[in-house]
Amino acid sequence: MIKGDLSHNSEVYVTVITENHAGIVRAFQATPPVIVDHTPPDVDKVTVSVEVVKVNITGDLELREDVTVTWSASDETSGINYCTCALGIQTL
Repeated sequence: MIKGDLSHNSEVYVTVITENHAGIVRAFQATPPVIVDHTPPDVDKVTVSVEVVKVNITGDLELREDVTVTWSASDETSGINYCTCALGIQTL
C-alpha cells in the first residue's frame, strides 16, 4: 500500500533494499514503475447464467446449481492486475 498525496497518473519507482545478519546487502527495483490511478477500471460485457439441474441418483432427487459469470475488464491508465467475482445472497 502506498500512502501519500500522489496525483493521478504519477509514476512511482519502488526500490527494496535488504540486508541479512551477515551484512550482505541486496537491492531490488520494480520495473516498470507503478502508475498511480485514481479511476476505476472499465467492466463491461457482464453475463450471468444460472442452471438448476435435478439429478436422479439412486432414486433420490438432488439439485445441482451451476452459476457461470463472464465479463471483460480494461484500464488504460494502469492496466489490469486481476479480476475477482463473488457469489453471495446480497450485493456488495
